[in-house]
Amino acid sequence: MGVSDIYVIINQFIMPITLVDQNWFRWAILLILGFPLTMILLNEVIVRLRQEEKPLVATIIIFRNLVFPLVALLLFLTKVLEIPEETTIIRLVKTLVWIGMIHAILSAFKVLIFDQAVAGSWQERVPDLLLDLIRFFLVACITAVILSTVWKIDLGALLTAFGVGSLVIGLALQDTLKNLFSGILLLFERPFALGDWLQVGDTIGKVIKVNWRSVYLQTREQDSVVIPNSILAQGNFTNYNRPTPLHVERFLFGFSYDDPPNKVIHVLKETALSTPGILKEPSPWVRVENYADFSITYQIGLFVDNYETMLKIRNDFVVRIWYAAKRYHLTIPYPIQTEYHMDMAQMPKPNPTHQVTEVMRSLPNFGNAAAERFMEEKDASNIRYYAQGEWVFQEGERILGLYLILNGHAIIFVGDNNGQNQEIARLGQGEFFGEKILLTGECSDVSVMALDDLEVGVLSPEVVATLLEQMPRLSQEFSELLETRRKEVIKAKNHPQEF
Repeated sequence: MGVSDIYVIINQFIMPITLVDQNWFRWAILLILGFPLTMILLNEVIVRLRQEEKPLVATIIIFRNLVFPLVALLLFLTKVLEIPEETTIIRLVKTLVWIGMIHAILSAFKVLIFDQAVAGSWQERVPDLLLDLIRFFLVACITAVILSTVWKIDLGALLTAFGVGSLVIGLALQDTLKNLFSGILLLFERPFALGDWLQVGDTIGKVIKVNWRSVYLQTREQDSVVIPNSILAQGNFTNYNRPTPLHVERFLFGFSYDDPPNKVIHVLKETALSTPGILKEPSPWVRVENYADFSITYQIGLFVDNYETMLKIRNDFVVRIWYAAKRYHLTIPYPIQTEYHMDMAQMPKPNPTHQVTEVMRSLPNFGNAAAERFMEEKDASNIRYYAQGEWVFQEGERILGLYLILNGHAIIFVGDNNGQNQEIARLGQGEFFGEKILLTGECSDVSVMALDDLEVGVLSPEVVATLLEQMPRLSQEFSELLETRRKEVIKAKNHPQEF
């Protein structure tokens, strides 16, 4: 064996060791093994997060699809191929890596701080404009780092050139910049927040979004209205949720000159206090506004604790005013100009007693005899009207008389030992309630509510006593009714689950 043969054998053992010692070879092995393993690991993490419905999955996808492949490409070019970092291709790849990192950081920032915000927390109330400003600040800072470290650009000279060009840009984007700075002023002043109800001109809506240019309002008709920040910055709007959610709504009603003002004021207040959603404290107020051509105008102010529910409360209150006017025999004049010449004495007038007797004639326990005797009484009854959901009377209140249902339906409730209302009966046309009027001086041990539009005739205690005295059979039936209702009340109070 010659010297040359020995040299060949030695090189066969030395060459692999020399290849492993090469820096580019180690990086190549690391990328060949590490890149697929990391991609598999990220895929497993994404699948697990999707199964748990975690919002962070969007950020991990950005790392898998964008950031990590770009980092691997940069390592391959610089460590394996050993391309100098000053070349344009390396700078472009580094720039793409920084852009991917910005995208991933902003996504993680949004997910971790705001997407998982608890309802009512400060994160939920942060306006979109502040988020846009934070994003712009982060992007500007990282862009400056890229320009300075990757592209070796002198930032001082760049700022000088930008200062000259910004004059031209400012003139071209005058309105846009005006809205931007107006939005920043609104952000610091905070005259409204998300969820507040604003009135801007003739538009009323709830604030659903605030960005760098405008504010988005959602109207009651579910339409979206865009208001530029520059208009809101002038202060030409009304916030119905500031300084407190408490809101007063005003109404104007006209009643006849024949209706005593004190009676009208009492009826308006009573109706307001019985309407759900209207606060008892502060108490509603009523005042005489003026003496109009055909009526006395009254203004009433109602307090609610949430402007968003005002539309429903307004409707309920206005509907109940009509029923209250009928119930208390108040007149709401028609605002018309047509003149009619009539003899008022010859005009037919409604006769409440006649309405009651017509119903009495159709009842087996009254009949014609009771109706005829009832017609002989003067001011025997009056007609009252109640809207759906109104209380006719409540437990503990004094009863005005015996209530005969002329039209509609009513529900009888009794309060159990737990303070809950239990339904014990439903009544329709021709049925009675308020039978405890037969016991002199008694207050009601039940509550009665109108199930739908309810019309009742109220028979005075004196008339009821006369009828019972002259009709023994009727007296016996009322005694049985009293005993039946008494047992139902006791049962409901002690065994509410059975109702």
